Amino acid sequence: MSVRAATAAPERSQDMRVFIAGGRGRVGSRVADALEAQGIEVVSGGLEDGVDVISGKGLAEALAGVDTIVNVLNTPRFDAEGAISFFEGAVDNLTAEGERAGVRHHIVLSIVGVGEGDASDIGYYLGKVAQEKAVRSASIPATIIRATQFQSYIPVLIDQHTVDGRVLAPRSYIQPVELDEVVDLLAGAVTAPEPGSAIEIAGPDRFFHDDLFRATLAHRGDPREVVTVDGQGPVEAMVPRGAYRKGTVRYPIAGIPTA
Repeated sequence: MSVRAATAAPERSQDMRVFIAGGRGRVGSRVADALEAQGIEVVSGGLEDGVDVISGKGLAEALAGVDTIVNVLNTPRFDAEGAISFFEGAVDNLTAEGERAGVRHHIVLSIVGVGEGDASDIGYYLGKVAQEKAVRSASIPATIIRATQFQSYIPVLIDQHTVDGRVLAPRSYIQPVELDEVVDLLAGAVTAPEPGSAIEIAGPDRFFHDDLFRATLAHRGDPREVVTVDGQGPVEAMVPRGAYRKGTVRYPIAGIPTA
């Protein structure tokens, strides 16, 4: 277990202790920095810290004295069985040990669109749906933060859509958000007076996948061809359909047609 150093803080943040499940990852490490800047004590929970949320090893010790859990755990499993088992198991273990430790709030990072029945036929998304159901039915009050795709992840997303050297891009909506704005929302939920239900955040501009992919590849000097294909679900499946927090940071390539 590793406790990150705290700094001076406003009075309302003093004596808070937050456990970040996945605290060494791309999202978790930034949330830790944001919380520490407020003087909040952060306990990083990951394999590097001797904490295995899935097996439960080291979890009880790590949660001692913790007020709030921030759950940004992720898995490389994209099959439904693996993803569901991982996300459900993590919530179950965090809830069981969190109850014993007196945890009062569980914050979970999820994905815009996965909670809609017509947008959840991919195994990984089914895992996130199961995660949301598990945390909503658990005994610890929860806040679910749903984000659209991170702007910095678009090149990876393009690689995932590449087949035989061509990028197969659906003519469906995408509204990428800057990661730091998601981090600010997660950190803000920690000090909120009451746990919320669900908050969605998306970037300021909505594009079609194929237009965004073409512009990104051209900007990077990547010669891969983008082929527009039919999407597997509704065109708006993975963007907000109701009220949401709109980010202010625009995608860092100008001139892409908006949808």
